[in-house]
Amino acid sequence: MNEQQLKRIGMPFYTTKDKGTGLGLMVVTNLIKAMGGRTYYRSKPNQGTICEIHLPMAPNPASS
Repeated sequence: MNEQQLKRIGMPFYTTKDKGTGLGLMVVTNLIKAMGGRTYYRSKPNQGTICEIHLPMAPNPASS
């Protein structure tokens, strides 16, 4: 993916596919944000894209 495509990931109705609604990553991105997480993307055109999902750790109930 190029730089412009990476900036649009997760936006409503954005897709690079011929068939698709562009809603899948938007839903996933919103769920991750709702859980206090973040997504990071790295891409090299014609080689591949890496997606990292960082979520906060849940408190340990045994330590309370």
